[in-house]
Amino acid sequence: MKRAAVIFLAMVIVIGLTACQKTPSNPCDLSSGTYCMVGEFEEMMTPYLYLNFDDYTFSMGAGLLVSYAEIGSFVVEENKITATSQSTTFVFEIKDKNALVLVDNGDDEYFKMPEKAEFVFRDAS
Repeated sequence: MKRAAVIFLAMVIVIGLTACQKTPSNPCDLSSGTYCMVGEFEEMMTPYLYLNFDDYTFSMGAGLLVSYAEIGSFVVEENKITATSQSTTFVFEIKDKNALVLVDNGDDEYFKMPEKAEFVFRDAS
């Protein structure tokens, strides 16, 4: 009886450890890094979205020369990323592993990005 209990306990521990290893920290195929808006922009004035999947934070700005940026956290649900800052919420649809499409640009009157704008992965900086 003791032997059966020990075997059962060992199986429960192994199954529990295996289940923990399969929990994804990144629920989509996107990479942490900078996603730049597609369009004709001067290099330092390209709107960007930076995603960090280690701590689920983001920053989004109108370009590197612009000092204002939205900063906050994001969640991934189904095929969408919802990024929330102190002033607004942005919703992106995941197009593929290298591209996002802005489907809701929030309600911040000072920081507006065009809806349906596409952001493509540039680098992991």
